[in-house]
Amino acid sequence: MDSSRGTTGWMFAAVLALSGVLLGGLGGCESGPSLQAMRSQGDRALEQREYAQAVEWYEMYVGRRPIEPEVRYRLGTAYLGLKKPVKAREEFLQGLEIDNEVDRYIEGIAAALVETGQRDQLFTVLRQHAMNTRQPEDYVLFGKFASIVGDPDTAELAFREAATLDQGMTIEPQLALADFYGSLGDTAQELERLRMALFIDPSNEAVITRIRDLGEIPGPSLALMPTERR
Repeated sequence: MDSSRGTTGWMFAAVLALSGVLLGGLGGCESGPSLQAMRSQGDRALEQREYAQAVEWYEMYVGRRPIEPEVRYRLGTAYLGLKKPVKAREEFLQGLEIDNEVDRYIEGIAAALVETGQRDQLFTVLRQHAMNTRQPEDYVLFGKFASIVGDPDTAELAFREAATLDQGMTIEPQLALADFYGSLGDTAQELERLRMALFIDPSNEAVITRIRDLGEIPGPSLALMPTERR
């Protein structure tokens, strides 16, 4: 028998045995649910508004993989559901640092600031974000949160700035203004903005229904060119 072959076979067997030990050790480090299972369980709990369970699963996930913006966002959302706005804001800030989808984190941070009663900081964050982007939707977001905290003057300015930047081309700023005036009981200005929305999108069923609810008959003659387009 060739002794070299025997030696080679023994060494190969030893390497395989050592590899098995090492792989077994590595497998022990990753014991427990997989990342996919954690994410699925967290998503299911969040969807069913079982916020405490969602937090548990998402915390396990980010403990193993911290740089995961989507899970950070969902964990922040779950914390908001548990009425833990400080922890929620921390997660949204973490997500903001590692993700390019800024808007949803800004909205999450704003919601957390509302819960903690930090109105001045809320306005600073939203105003600065809107001024940086100069996008109508960011001024609409600013206006909505200003309304939530009971500052109609700031809200109106933000909504009007959104409409100005949009130049009367899309329906969203007009609807935001209509909603705002409707919340104040100002049906005249609510109707005016709905008529402008009708001009932009004559077949929009939601707009048509709201106009009818205000006692008017929607149609081409009622449509009004947006002020910002003139």
